[in-house]
Amino acid sequence: MSSVRWKQLPADPDLEGDLGYKLDEWDVIRASKNDGRLMFLPKDEEMLRDDAFILADARSVCNVEDRV
Repeated sequence: MSSVRWKQLPADPDLEGDLGYKLDEWDVIRASKNDGRLMFLPKDEEMLRDDAFILADARSVCNVEDRV
C-alpha cells in the first residue's frame, strides 16, 4: 500500500475491507501456572494441523482494547 493510499484511510479503518486483514478466533491457554507463558491455539482445526500456534511470555501480551 502506498503512503498516499495509507493517508487516505479513515481514522478507524475496517480491518478486512480497508487493510486486508482476516480475523481468526484463537484460544488462550496458560502453559504453566508458575512461569506465566501463554499458548495461543487457533480454533480452526485446519490451521492447527498446519502447525499454527504461538507461545508468548505473558508480559509480551496485552489486550488492545485496554490500549485505547
